[in-house]
Amino acid sequence: MSDDMAANWRRLVTRHLAQQQVGMQQGAGLVQDAMVVTTAYRGMSGATRASSIAYAATEQDTNDGEPTAAANTAAGLLQGFQGHAGQAYLTDAPGPGQHAAAIIATVPTDYAIKLEQENAGEKAFIADALHQEAPAAFDAVVRATSEAWR
Repeated sequence: MSDDMAANWRRLVTRHLAQQQVGMQQGAGLVQDAMVVTTAYRGMSGATRASSIAYAATEQDTNDGEPTAAANTAAGLLQGFQGHAGQAYLTDAPGPGQHAAAIIATVPTDYAIKLEQENAGEKAFIADALHQEAPAAFDAVVRATSEAWR
């Protein structure tokens, strides 16, 4: 392969990965919107809806700032709240592996898992939002990455 061909290939791959990230962010927005408008549970403090996030992560960029900001939002809404003892809770989410990208959906509270699992998932909404929006998120990635080839 000539140096020019190799350079052109690297530019194309770089553009493809950048466009993939654009599509992943669009898909994450769809998932997050579905999480926020869910009727699967009745909010008490507003912390769950306000801190529900979905974001695009790659091996190089795990977007650590987004979960931290969401946890700070939850902490602010739960501070002094008397309706339940829930607290903001931030764990390290593993990033996707090498050459991979993922949409990560979460709520940084210590009771989010309870909502997903209690009463056989009666109040589950994170997995439901991912399943509901997966086709549209996939389409967003395909549309965005196809731009790299034009």
